Amino acid sequence: PALSLQRLQGEETHSKLPILFITTPGADPSQELEEFAKQYAQESCPSLKFHAISMGGGQNEDALRLIQEAAKNGDWVCLKNLHLVISWVPLLEKEIKSLEPHKDFRCWLTTEPHAKFPPILLETALKITYEAPPGVKKNMLRTLESWNENWFGIGNEIRSQVIFLCAHFHAIMQERRTYIPQGWTKFYEFSQSDLQSACETVSILVKAGDVAKQAGNGIGIDWATLIGVMELAIYGSRVDNEFDSKLVKEYLGMFFKSDTLDGPRKNANSAIQIPPFDIPGSTRMADFRARVEQLPDLDNPQSFGMAPNADRSLQRINSTKVIAMLRTLAAAGGSADGGGGGGNVDIKAWKAQLGPLFQLWDTVSKTQLSKVKSIEVRNVTPDDPPVVAFVLMDSMEAGKLGDRISNSLTTMQKVIGGTALSTPDIIAEAKFLIRSEVPPAWTATWPSAPEDATVFLQGLGKRVEALKGDWLKRITTRNALEQPVALSDFLRPDVFLNALRQQTARSLAVSIDSLHLVASFEQHLLSDASMSPLPVNVHGLILEGCSFDEAKRLLVEGQRNSPLTSVLPPLTVAWMARAAHPDRTVSSAKSAMSVSMPIYVALSRERLIGEVVLHTDSSRQRILNAAALFLTESAT
Repeated sequence: PALSLQRLQGEETHSKLPILFITTPGADPSQELEEFAKQYAQESCPSLKFHAISMGGGQNEDALRLIQEAAKNGDWVCLKNLHLVISWVPLLEKEIKSLEPHKDFRCWLTTEPHAKFPPILLETALKITYEAPPGVKKNMLRTLESWNENWFGIGNEIRSQVIFLCAHFHAIMQERRTYIPQGWTKFYEFSQSDLQSACETVSILVKAGDVAKQAGNGIGIDWATLIGVMELAIYGSRVDNEFDSKLVKEYLGMFFKSDTLDGPRKNANSAIQIPPFDIPGSTRMADFRARVEQLPDLDNPQSFGMAPNADRSLQRINSTKVIAMLRTLAAAGGSADGGGGGGNVDIKAWKAQLGPLFQLWDTVSKTQLSKVKSIEVRNVTPDDPPVVAFVLMDSMEAGKLGDRISNSLTTMQKVIGGTALSTPDIIAEAKFLIRSEVPPAWTATWPSAPEDATVFLQGLGKRVEALKGDWLKRITTRNALEQPVALSDFLRPDVFLNALRQQTARSLAVSIDSLHLVASFEQHLLSDASMSPLPVNVHGLILEGCSFDEAKRLLVEGQRNSPLTSVLPPLTVAWMARAAHPDRTVSSAKSAMSVSMPIYVALSRERLIGEVVLHTDSSRQRILNAAALFLTESAT
């Protein structure tokens, strides 16, 4: 059932019983507690005051003093984030136990799960798990449960309706996190305080609208201001990825407009219904709760506007996480110190734990690195064009990294065999590899390197072979860029795109800032050398979140049984002057929309290297899909 603070306070707690909320990231009960405290004070205890302290900043003594005073006066205290002061918690427990508090006193505590949390407080407190409820329906029901009936009904119907829309919007923002990294690229802590701020903004704007109407120049609620505040100051301010920001803006435009209050409707360019039911023309919370009860208990991706097969993508991600966890457990079970920090190191166990990696690198060395071992990389000269200079530097760094890894793995094998002494650096690197992780020192020159050790070694072998075996030959000819380009050949693909931009600017005799990247699936449309002197035919890009219609040359909505990812046909890109060619995509498609597509290194969406604009049948739907391009199908 949804948490009811009123029921909790009245039926399950007393002044000597601390209440401990065990929270998950993004779930913070303090705002809800504060609102309930104000309501309770107004209705039952006018002298009650609510005090809250966020622990972790040296306020331990202040917290104890506050508890003593609150216990004496019958106030409520909320100490947040106890997991940040674990060593101090026993003192807190002792202080609470020694109190003879006023009957109205309540001590509320919050903590995230922590392995070393003192068990004595866990035993003596009333423990409540507080997390964002799964699913839009449960999320909205808990929000309605936390709201006061009188507060909800204040004012006119429009206020209640728009506040209800805020609850639905908030639920969508939170529940998309289920599908990370496709729903959002990372976990954003959309909290109860965000929803509260949104509701306060609505109340102010509705009141202002009523005043303007009475003066004869009002147009109702100011939607533009509401959207602006929520985008720039509330929800949007938490988002730090450009394409996640576009998603927030798209949702705001769909939710907060007069048409939405008229009832459910599918947007012409979107499959999502906002709202998914008729909004009551009422100020009674019970009427709105009845609508929420009609929602399905389980969400499907399309209820968020996502691709129909996004749930299958989630299963793949969860499987990858489970496999990684099992590897970590296996490594911990096979080493004296769990493959972790200090403690004795069982070097004898390294042979079994690291054997597969030794064998893999041996295979990579024999099949890929041996082919290019004798090839020397010359130094960069001032006369080298930017692309040539980039290839030389990337080839040199790839070769050095390959040599370093060979030396490290060879030394580890010698240590295992007893013919070499271990060093702190070798031990540290071995511990990372035992956990299937990549030692940080190995990624200094490869910023977008995979996190999995196996994928890392395979990827490095492929790049060394491509750079030294193919690209060094290509840059000796005048048509190096006329052959297809795989961005996954490079350690730093984003630097390649910048080098291409710099070389194009020199060729056109314009500033770098005046250029933008233009893309097309039809190579001949970017063949005018006077406007695009260096077109590049990029192949091997991976598409997730939608499908590509070969006949129409458009991005379109995928189906439930569509592949999770697909390989795009060759895409021609060229840096062109904005003034001469303002459009960022060209095709023969008729009446097509365009959408900006991010290009990430891997499906984890952690490393963004650029963006291209492509044609689509619905730009809004592609944004809601979180459709994106990738260099590899690796999840790390």
